[in-house]
Amino acid sequence: MHQRWNCRLIGLVLILSLSMSTTARTITTYYTCLPGTVTAVVLTNASAYDHKEAFTLTMYDAEGTLLQTMTKDLDSYQSLVFFLNDFIDAPNEFSWGLLIIESDILLQAGLWLGTETTWVSISNLQAQTLSTEGLDIVYYWYGANYANTESRRTGIGIINPSDSTVTGTAHIYDSAGELLNHSDFSLLPRASAYFKPESVFPIGKDSWGLIDIRATAPIVVASEYYDADGMLLDTDVIDSVYFLQVQQEASGDS
Repeated sequence: MHQRWNCRLIGLVLILSLSMSTTARTITTYYTCLPGTVTAVVLTNASAYDHKEAFTLTMYDAEGTLLQTMTKDLDSYQSLVFFLNDFIDAPNEFSWGLLIIESDILLQAGLWLGTETTWVSISNLQAQTLSTEGLDIVYYWYGANYANTESRRTGIGIINPSDSTVTGTAHIYDSAGELLNHSDFSLLPRASAYFKPESVFPIGKDSWGLIDIRATAPIVVASEYYDADGMLLDTDVIDSVYFLQVQQEASGDS
């Protein structure tokens, strides 16, 4: 009896393992290949099996123009690195934006961001597992810390990974909770937009706090942090919402 249950359990584990390994996953993230910046992506097969066509990597610039797409094989536990700057002939103001990684295997992805002389940010990327099935969502809310002081600066990139236009609003609050500014945006499919708080209000010791962003569909937010001399210190890729605003049904008279 115990042996039969053990066999059933082993079979169940095997089925679950195969199901997990064949479930399509999509990672959406940010990259920058602006003049003076470098982005590298490391992709690893985290399984004991070799895989043909293990992943597809697709890259768009800030205007939503397709720059590169490729599909590669991965052997067991093999890693490949791609320097995205190699895919851009002449870097310009639009040489940043959306990177999509699609895979049916147990894939691990790492994003390395830096300057021409040093790496400043390393992120381990995750496929999104949030299910919104059955929800009538009005807005997806994202939050990012910013600073617009004498010693610190912030730049905010907003990326639309979808096939449809996304609209939304970015609200900027200071440390006391006062609304300093708000800005509406509309992003075409695969397109990106960039915003610097210092462009709309002056630098000051109390000019730091929250950038609260609401969007009509999932987006990717990239917060870039600089010192007073404009040197990049860190980049935080935000691809998870902190709040889903659901449509409330109007209550009728009973």
